[in-house]
Amino acid sequence: MSKVTKCMCEECHHNNNFKCTADGIEVKSSGDLRVQTSDGTACNTFKMRQS
Repeated sequence: MSKVTKCMCEECHHNNNFKCTADGIEVKSSGDLRVQTSDGTACNTFKMRQS
């Protein structure tokens, strides 16, 4: 399995200086019946960063 190395979501708990620290990620469709671009996906591993 590939390791995710880049995270551009600054609000995510797993983002450490734009590096993903999650052991793995789960990506799902964001409601489209058929995903054709990355715009139709969502990271299910996202966890809001605590202040």
